[in-house]
Amino acid sequence: MRWITEENYAEQMRLYADPYIAERMENGYDERVPGEKIYFEHYRADEPKGVIVISHGFTESIRKFTESVYYMLQAGYEVWGVDHRGHGRSFRQNQNPYVVHIERFEDYVLDLVHLTEKRVIPAAGELPVYLYCHSMGGCIGAWTIESYPTLFKKAVLSSPMLGLSFGKIPVPVMYVAASIKGMGEKRKEPLNPVESFPEAGDFENSCDSSRCRYDYYFAKRKADKALQTQDPSINWGKQAVRACARVTSKKQTARISIPVLLIQAGNDTVVKNESQDLFVSRVKDCGFYQVPGMKHELYMTDSEVLVPYWETVFSFLA
Repeated sequence: MRWITEENYAEQMRLYADPYIAERMENGYDERVPGEKIYFEHYRADEPKGVIVISHGFTESIRKFTESVYYMLQAGYEVWGVDHRGHGRSFRQNQNPYVVHIERFEDYVLDLVHLTEKRVIPAAGELPVYLYCHSMGGCIGAWTIESYPTLFKKAVLSSPMLGLSFGKIPVPVMYVAASIKGMGEKRKEPLNPVESFPEAGDFENSCDSSRCRYDYYFAKRKADKALQTQDPSINWGKQAVRACARVTSKKQTARISIPVLLIQAGNDTVVKNESQDLFVSRVKDCGFYQVPGMKHELYMTDSEVLVPYWETVFSFLA
């Protein structure tokens, strides 16, 4: 396994990771609903022992997981990644390029299930198919393995969005305020006004613990308008709150029948760790791994944390 280290990070990515995955990548669009194109990428492993489907986080894209895909391929896993609707190169339901809007959170789930059933499983043959999720993708993943318990063999939920944090504002208050404010077409408006993509990054207030990784992806975002989503619509906020309540309920968690590994960031200020703790306590076969002191995006940490993180993931899948 070749690990990408912090010294000359961008140069290592250019020399090793980028060409390695580029020669193994196929991409395209899938349509569950006519006219609603969902972008996907498929990476072929040399001698695959399994398949991993990536479900990314809010305002992200599969393009943010280049380093992660590099490790997955080296570990012997074929990889499929999707840009969830409203993100990256996929179908969008509003006109503001900086705002993520959805009508129903379940559409994320149905898109993911459609791609997995139509493309991933037929291509996998006898290989086991696993799910790897981050943040919002973890809420999507939890909903998926609750509603489609035999679709995947195992699931990894990394810093999953199972409860949202609005600072000192209670979630019910935020939900009611959004419901009042987001009537009719106003539901597509951003929770916070967004008119442009920032010229400079803000690592200190980001979700990352690795400066070089943050800078690398910010440069990608700055050069590609498809990667510049920054803020939720009012209705996204409402739908996300409802989805979190659903996937952590006793009724839904009881439906999970596959092994799950939940990885928690010790210094997460984006999602609620207590909601993750509740989920772990209610799922029959759920491993737990906490990374103390780290911020939300655990796959964007320095090597001293990142290497054991991925070793834990691969050990669980094996």
